Amino acid sequence: MVEIDVETLRKKYPSLARELEEGVMRLTIRGSRTNGEGLQSGMPDAVDYIRRCRSLKEAEEVIDYLERTNQISRFRASELKDQLYSQGLESFGSHKEFGYYARVKKP
Repeated sequence: MVEIDVETLRKKYPSLARELEEGVMRLTIRGSRTNGEGLQSGMPDAVDYIRRCRSLKEAEEVIDYLERTNQISRFRASELKDQLYSQGLESFGSHKEFGYYARVKKP
């Protein structure tokens, strides 16, 4: 990683410094996976199932089912519901139609 002080940045890259200061190309990240979940194991995880949902009620039912069948812990269910209620269904990623994972699965 290269470190550079603000004054040097302003002198060498004035346009970049201005854009950073003004937040011209700001992108808000509303959700992420940090616990190693995903399709690495070949099986969809809770977030993959939630991304197929069309409503908050559907997502709640999915989370409840995964908890009830011990596919996720009570703590993980609580985390997912907190995210669902505070940030919305879109925070888990874009909606995935039925069959999406079959199409993108690598041989």
